[in-house]
Amino acid sequence: MFRIESLRTTVPVTRIRMAKTVLGRSLHEVSAYRIGDLLVDSGPPPSAARLVEWCRDAVELGDLSRVVLTHHHEDHVGGAAALQEELGLPVMAPASAVPILAEGLRMPLYRRAVWSTPRRFRAEPLGEEVVARVEGEELRFRVISTPGHAFTHVCLWEPERRWLVSGDLYVHPRVKYLRRIEDVWEHVRSLRRVRSLDPELMICSHAGLVEDARGAIERKIAWWDGLAEEARALRERGWPVRRITRKLLGWEGFFFYVSLGDFAKQNLIRSLLEPDEGC
Repeated sequence: MFRIESLRTTVPVTRIRMAKTVLGRSLHEVSAYRIGDLLVDSGPPPSAARLVEWCRDAVELGDLSRVVLTHHHEDHVGGAAALQEELGLPVMAPASAVPILAEGLRMPLYRRAVWSTPRRFRAEPLGEEVVARVEGEELRFRVISTPGHAFTHVCLWEPERRWLVSGDLYVHPRVKYLRRIEDVWEHVRSLRRVRSLDPELMICSHAGLVEDARGAIERKIAWWDGLAEEARALRERGWPVRRITRKLLGWEGFFFYVSLGDFAKQNLIRSLLEPDEGC
């Protein structure tokens, strides 16, 4: 799947919706965004060829000049190597992601099946600010470290318009699944960090444009805080993690089994039962 949407904002923003398809069905959709001459993220590997062709005219006209990656996951970096090699676009990534992208991602089988494996490439480390040039204006995005979903994760914050380009920090107000490696409380601390900026518009890789960004972030924090309170109460009654999970979130879904438990509701409950060191 490859779909282009022009979004209604104060300056032109284009959403590029991408997914690997099997038998005509999209497995898991993710979005990249073009903001002026800046492309944020590059989708999964199966969409790389179409992304290159869509970007080609803009590059030749000088209207697209670089790519910025929010983190190292395969659904965000899959087109970067092709954009770099075929169109000559420089690619910038969080400094902690640069060696991972150069060496190549090590991915479990289920993630290779959903997204495919990205090609290796050499990115330049992001600094403290990224500038997007839009219709003669400059939008200056601060680079904000927001680990939790990935230790390399960053968001882009434009203070004048109060825009937050959030990568995978938000995704959904009621996320129920977590990978084993993820730390929910580190994720919550990152959510609190961007909430303190008082964002008005969030540009999310999965949810699209989210208005009332601060309220959406608060609802996500409240969801996880409430789950943690309920889970701790049940643990004090002697309930094991599996039983707590079924009570609060229901039975595990398809990806629990195909991921051999790497992507699971139990991982979220287990992480929520750990102390929040940020409090």
